[in-house]
Amino acid sequence: MIFVGSVSAQSSVVIAVDIELQDLKEVDHRLQELKLLRQKSNEQEKTISELENSLVIERKTNELSEREIYLQKKIIEVKDMEIQALNRNFDQMKEVTDRAIKLSETVKPKSNTLLYVIGGILAGLVAGLAIAL
Repeated sequence: MIFVGSVSAQSSVVIAVDIELQDLKEVDHRLQELKLLRQKSNEQEKTISELENSLVIERKTNELSEREIYLQKKIIEVKDMEIQALNRNFDQMKEVTDRAIKLSETVKPKSNTLLYVIGGILAGLVAGLAIAL
């Protein structure tokens, strides 16, 4: 049996408490468990905080990846438009060449100098277009 006393300024009271040694051991054990549970809870809170930070970083990375994919699609669209424009220019150059050939056939100059000049100009234009592609 253990006696626990309490003294205050106004009165003095002694309360007898009957506590077994086994009960004290159980209380001590529970207090130690409480400390461990608090430690574990703090560790879990820290882990949760780190995971939340990791999730935020991962979301930002995903957002940047989506933006990169969007920009790559736009670049591909611009390149496709450029290819279409170059194909149109090439088709137009073929028309000009055909007209020049027809014109040279109808004019029939005494010398082939005009034909060579027109052919040279057209060859230069076609070569420039091929380099641009």
